Amino acid sequence: FEVPATESHGAYAWNQTVDEVNVYVRCEVGTVAKKVRCVIRPSHVRLVAASVAREGEEVTLLDSDTVESLKPDESFWTLDSAAGSVHLTLQKAQEGKSWPGVFRGHGGDLDGTARESEQKRLLLERFQLEHPGFDFSGAEINGAVPDASTFMGGFNRPQ
Repeated sequence: FEVPATESHGAYAWNQTVDEVNVYVRCEVGTVAKKVRCVIRPSHVRLVAASVAREGEEVTLLDSDTVESLKPDESFWTLDSAAGSVHLTLQKAQEGKSWPGVFRGHGGDLDGTARESEQKRLLLERFQLEHPGFDFSGAEINGAVPDASTFMGGFNRPQ
């Protein structure tokens, strides 16, 4: 899902799995990792990078509250300097929960149809993780899609 840049944040794209949210934030090509600062808290992310084009300046790429809670100690970031992209991997505090967006007030939240489709995809991903010997790729869910994080007692990943 794509979110365009505004005055308060840079452009980014995002997707999610059962246990994480991946955010791909655009930065200047040639940005170096030692000039990137990323602070991940349970409900807030701040991402700042030194400008390549304007020496001595910093660019705030993100400084926003998340729509759901996350696990900061299990979250991390990587930089693709050649592509001009910072990849944030945010671990969800509640495994299986479908996020309607990533950051509060950014827009880019999923509409009703996309949200239901995403919930269905996460539920099937959860079933696949819980039952690795079965193939759920052709499975259909009729009616309202339950929340993958709470359906049938919650997520039970095999040990």
